[in-house]
Amino acid sequence: MSIDKKSIYVWCPFTSGVGTIKNVINSSYGLIKFSKSKLFNVCIINVFGEWDNYLDELKPKKIDTHRFRSIKFIRSLRKEGFLKSRISYLLIFFSSFFSLFSIIKKKKPDFLIIHLITSLPIILFYIFKFKTKLILHIAGHPKMTPIRKFIWKTASSKITKIICPSNELKDYLLQNKVFEENKMIVIQDPHLLIKKINDLQNEEILDDFFDGKKILISIGRLTEQKNYPFLINNFNKLASKYDDIKLLIIGSGEMKITIEQLIRKLGIQNKIRIIDHKKNIYNYLKKSKYYISTSVWEGSSLAMIDAAYIGIPILCSNCPSGRKEFIGNNERGFLYNEGNDADFLNNFNEMYKMDSISIKKKLIKAKSASKNFTLFKNYLRLKNILK
Repeated sequence: MSIDKKSIYVWCPFTSGVGTIKNVINSSYGLIKFSKSKLFNVCIINVFGEWDNYLDELKPKKIDTHRFRSIKFIRSLRKEGFLKSRISYLLIFFSSFFSLFSIIKKKKPDFLIIHLITSLPIILFYIFKFKTKLILHIAGHPKMTPIRKFIWKTASSKITKIICPSNELKDYLLQNKVFEENKMIVIQDPHLLIKKINDLQNEEILDDFFDGKKILISIGRLTEQKNYPFLINNFNKLASKYDDIKLLIIGSGEMKITIEQLIRKLGIQNKIRIIDHKKNIYNYLKKSKYYISTSVWEGSSLAMIDAAYIGIPILCSNCPSGRKEFIGNNERGFLYNEGNDADFLNNFNEMYKMDSISIKKKLIKAKSASKNFTLFKNYLRLKNILK
């Protein structure tokens, strides 16, 4: 008996390195890896060459790509900052309008799953009638601007399913009366590749920064979103109280110079290390004592999930989206009120002084919850809406 294979195209143009890139690769790979009789064919649309650096990773996983050759000039544009990034979004929208229309009409995929710059495919599906089913995957906690809300609400009838990475985001969309509840489904991101992590966490680190001190580690791009000045100012207070701690920040970004100036101003250069983005963060997490995140807002808090799986205590701001859901009432870690210095310091003090048995209970619960973010769990939930 012949098998009716499903053709899935993925729209995910990006202008900077974001966690969604890894999620797209992992979810696509999961559909290919775990489906019986190779039920799913997955093709990522390479809009302006943004996926070129990932081709060596996609090919062994048998993930196809389709390149829009006519708009490769966008790749050479500078996209840092709010204004430049918005100009890039507009260029992507107008220059790929007919290319995306053409591929949907000619290839007739069963599904188009869209991420990040989603206004173009949504408007196309609203204007034209396609046989392809549209699935909107929303990352993080999007700002409900009037334009975004209008586009989503107006075209909601053309969207088959809306994937939310957390119940918190789903509730937020319901409160704003954007989509009908029966169209929304919560599917955690496919972040953890267990076998790979188990190998990576054992890679050796040759660095005298890890000299027996208790390392506080924070991971993420050096942007306003991550609120590193808040972390550094409060770490300075902690370092005057606890002489056995150091802070390690892993990330790159436009605020690096500002952050380094603050560290020098406080005179704590010997207690803080900033290293550029690393492909392998798991060995650094394993060497660390605590994971800290002071973000003003977050996507899926993937580094928090990594820390939970590796097994170190986590202290995070209660910013949206999904952290309160994961940590609960301080059951799997510690939450402080975002931007509140006193609450941050109190929670750190509690975490630092907590007895080993109580900490171990939190770590066990956190690791168990982190396994909802595996490749296989994501596949099981995603395949149900692709039947």
